[in-house]
Amino acid sequence: MTVPRRSSDDGVLGLLSLHEPLGFETVGKDLVAFYRDAARAREASDRLRRARIRHELTTDIPEGDPLELYRAQSRAFAVGRRFWIDPGDSGSSEAPAARVALSLPASRAFGTGSHASTRLALLALEDEALEGRSVLDVGTGSGVLALAAAALGARFAVGLDSDPQAVFVARENLKRHPFGGRVRLYAGPLSACVGEFDLVVANMLAEELLPEARRMLSRAGRRGRVLLSGITKEREARVLGRLRTGPWKLAGRRTEEEWSCLCLARAS
Repeated sequence: MTVPRRSSDDGVLGLLSLHEPLGFETVGKDLVAFYRDAARAREASDRLRRARIRHELTTDIPEGDPLELYRAQSRAFAVGRRFWIDPGDSGSSEAPAARVALSLPASRAFGTGSHASTRLALLALEDEALEGRSVLDVGTGSGVLALAAAALGARFAVGLDSDPQAVFVARENLKRHPFGGRVRLYAGPLSACVGEFDLVVANMLAEELLPEARRMLSRAGRRGRVLLSGITKEREARVLGRLRTGPWKLAGRRTEEEWSCLCLARAS
């Protein structure tokens, strides 16, 4: 399914996400959503049509893995100062000096590093002092942020996702990295996660994040910090209104396209 970027308001990703897409990709001026079968694609198309959002539905895709061609044609790319992302199948791309390779073949789990919200989260992680610290990645998807935290020296990172299929994909991705052994993965709700972490990170749409916002804050230790990406600029004020209460203050902000990444810290 293809939606012209000029027709894509801040709610389009949220609407498309309601029908369990395999993933998203920006192609030129278009946003492309991949679905595992034609029925889900038509459901998403019907929702966009009711919302009067212009789009093109393509269902004549050959049987098999719909992302196979994308992976075969993918090329590795740099993100920030430290990361080298390889979304292809081979994972054979050699990272330039001083960069850490993250091998993340495009899959049904979100997070290959090509989406603006993922890039923002990776850039924010680079600015955190992670050596020897603990990290919780809520809605881990492909495991990209948990792996990135481990690559930057985190003592351990926990990746949590309510979708067991995403955890399966993330577990396969851990095997591709020498630091994957410092990442632990769990399928289940945030309420099932106990303990406190030095850093809590989440790359989630505001609609998914807001119901869990207070619980995320509670998982950050006394000196803990929280990084939240996947928030559209349109929803940023609402998210901050929910989170910037009590001891929490806005400590940093990054933006790209229509997306924001917010860093919150406890006031001293």
